[in-house]
Amino acid sequence: MKRVGKSLLLTMAMIVCLAWPTGRSHAQCRLCADTGPSGSISGRDAGTSDIPLRIEITTDLDFSRLAVLGSGGGRVIIDPTSGDRQIRGSIANLGGIALHGEGRLTGEPGRNVRIFLPQRIQLSAPNGAVAELERLETNLPELARLDQTGRLNFAFGGELSVRGDASGQFRGRIAITAEYE
Repeated sequence: MKRVGKSLLLTMAMIVCLAWPTGRSHAQCRLCADTGPSGSISGRDAGTSDIPLRIEITTDLDFSRLAVLGSGGGRVIIDPTSGDRQIRGSIANLGGIALHGEGRLTGEPGRNVRIFLPQRIQLSAPNGAVAELERLETNLPELARLDQTGRLNFAFGGELSVRGDASGQFRGRIAITAEYE
């Protein structure tokens, strides 16, 4: 643990993004389960498509380096569209580049798809400290469509909430799910 004045150092490293099945036809990112021969994971639409829907995370969500300046904590928001970072409360920016997450869906050209993100995720540091990632959202409309080549790129962001004087390198897994409509 590094001290910055009277504040504690909070380092947000990459947040690994994962996907989980929802019980319907779905896609998962390539980090969360065994992959097939092509190195990707797939879900099949029940009887209407032989083309699997796949999701690949191309950039992890990263809040960069921050310092908690007191016991009040604060929030850091990364906009999914612009990637801009806003800092509120008793948190200071220690430099580095914050990144919104990015992913790519591939599947049957022209098909409508939905992407689902959890509302809240608990992040943890090796020292046992915790923080929460909340209000996750993408830059897509609720119902999006794969293009004529069967691809759809998207970005995602959210709000990091730090309470008290938590410190450490926080990590967590984001369950991202996509389905054909």
